[in-house]
Amino acid sequence: MSEPVLNHGDGRRVSPWAAVLRVLTDPAETFRAMAAHPPVLVPYLVHTLVGLAVFALTYGPTVDLAMEAAVASLPPGQEVDFQMMQSVMRWSAVGTLAAGSVIGPWLTGFVLALVATFFGQFQGGGVPLASYMGMIGYARLPVAISNLLAGILMAVTGRPVNLTPAVLLPDTAGPVLAAVLSAFNPLHLWYYVLLGIGFAALFGREPRKGWALPLALFVMTTLFTAASAGLSSALTSSMTLN
Repeated sequence: MSEPVLNHGDGRRVSPWAAVLRVLTDPAETFRAMAAHPPVLVPYLVHTLVGLAVFALTYGPTVDLAMEAAVASLPPGQEVDFQMMQSVMRWSAVGTLAAGSVIGPWLTGFVLALVATFFGQFQGGGVPLASYMGMIGYARLPVAISNLLAGILMAVTGRPVNLTPAVLLPDTAGPVLAAVLSAFNPLHLWYYVLLGIGFAALFGREPRKGWALPLALFVMTTLFTAASAGLSSALTSSMTLN
């Protein structure tokens, strides 16, 4: 069975697999070639493969960090079954990493496709949910690159590595400011740019016409992250005082 191809804007043809690279180097033409029917399976297979790689890279450091935190929280002199604790930490890491790295991209793509469907109604509608999900899968490839880079750095250093401007903040900086700056991961910003281009292409419009969806998602995500950080800090302070 031959591989499906997409008609490129200038008459060339590009396969869904080739589009994985082309969308990073020539997003406007690649999304235009996909038109209103971006493939769904290919980009999410790429996300899954990257997720598996991140899983393999970060599993060991994640278990080690969890063990360190658990041991540090034990009262002095308390006896504990370290083998049992390590087993629990391993299974917990498997569940967390599997959900975040493998299942996460598919679930995120579906939820974002629902949001995009809402915004699409203001553009005239008529685009199926699968098309939104396929477009989002391609647009989020910079996020996969960011996750892979963070996984490699964590495997090397043994610690999570911050790829955002928040890493420049002093230790005394407030959690809300750190959360806001964490939204400015360069690769994640690249994703928002691709999302706008892809959203406009679904309706046959110029890339600059697709800014509403990525801007709204960026603002909502940043506000939610900042609010969560502030609430978490307040709860922690309250528990400490009590």
